[in-house]
Amino acid sequence: MRHEIDFYYDIVSPYSYFAAIQIARLEAETGARVTWKPIFLGGLFRELGNTAPLSLAPKKHYMIEQDLPRLGRHYGVPYQQPAVFPTNTLTAQRALAALPVDERPSVSLALFDHYWGHGRDVADIALLQQVFNSTALEKAGSDEAKSALKNNTDEAIARGAFGAPTLIWKEAIYFGADRIQLLLNDLIEVGK
Repeated sequence: MRHEIDFYYDIVSPYSYFAAIQIARLEAETGARVTWKPIFLGGLFRELGNTAPLSLAPKKHYMIEQDLPRLGRHYGVPYQQPAVFPTNTLTAQRALAALPVDERPSVSLALFDHYWGHGRDVADIALLQQVFNSTALEKAGSDEAKSALKNNTDEAIARGAFGAPTLIWKEAIYFGADRIQLLLNDLIEVGK
């Protein structure tokens, strides 16, 4: 039996970056199929009443100065704190939502690398033009793309998501990059 997992993410989320880089391993080691579902984290927070997720200065300091650089070293990937954080990812997320499902992983990983790996602002249209083909970027403003992103965000909320990254397997929620290993363990256990 092939396990189906939904991965809800936003490029603005550093923990989504560290989750995304683990997805290929998760699929390879378990045979699971992960569907990448871009959401708009700002819309999710607004809908749930979480209006200031980084308002605690000690939390923000810990995250930016200690946790994220540590995770970059742990996973062996580039990490550079973006000068613009948080940034507005609405255009990028809409363009991702409009892409065919099988194209989302590679494009998302490229965006994550630009934003979290090298600190480049993914709200910059010139950068988005480098990552997306012109048709995909043009679709970002379409009603179809807007609806797709809103539907993914609403679906995530309806399924119990309260942030990103959220992975859902059989309605079980795995929240955060550090929960990928737990999901992998659970999938391996079921496969025995």
